[in-house]
Amino acid sequence: MKIIKSACNIAILCLFTVSTSALAQVASINFFQPLAGKAPLTLEYMQEARAIHEAMGVSVGITSDLRGQYGYAMYFENWAHMGRVFQSLGSNPSWQAFQSKISISPSANQVDNLQLALRVPGAGVQAGNVSEITVWEVTTGTMGELMEGGMGAKPIHERAGANVAIFSMPGRMYYVTSFDSFEAWGAFRDTPNPEFQRYMQGLQRDANGQLGAVVVERHTIVHH
Repeated sequence: MKIIKSACNIAILCLFTVSTSALAQVASINFFQPLAGKAPLTLEYMQEARAIHEAMGVSVGITSDLRGQYGYAMYFENWAHMGRVFQSLGSNPSWQAFQSKISISPSANQVDNLQLALRVPGAGVQAGNVSEITVWEVTTGTMGELMEGGMGAKPIHERAGANVAIFSMPGRMYYVTSFDSFEAWGAFRDTPNPEFQRYMQGLQRDANGQLGAVVVERHTIVHH
């Protein structure tokens, strides 16, 4: 597979926690770069925000990546649910008090927001789990073919010990493999998978022998 670098690295970094809610279909993900020495406070603030949002009936995931950036994801039943929650935050006393608190003592700069649809759910993750995100972008193929390829790979990787979820946005597929620990993640990477290699070789290719999509980024994150 050809790997190229994307200009939107931040959108790939931080957060693809598989929702614990069976009803969750979409995610809004904010990405943060902690100020110098304030990574612990950033995580503390995210935990406070999670308590507020979960009290509103929203599932939340928090992660950090190996470069020290943090992500905060809110999971919703659908886009309308997302809209209702966002609209209600302006009149939520707990959220307004929290916003005032962090404005007085900020801990991080928000660097991006990403909104994704959950296409294929995984089994869920817990604090301490490790995920690897592979981001595919359509080239000469179609989004339908890309998703079909991802869904075909899912059971192969699950037989090899990964927990797999798939997200999407227009033109891109976010393929997430999750593991109980860094050791399990490393063992998965160390172990050859002939079944997966045969599957990849069998996928439909264009006239030049290339897949209709390329990998534009891979990143590893830790769940909190």
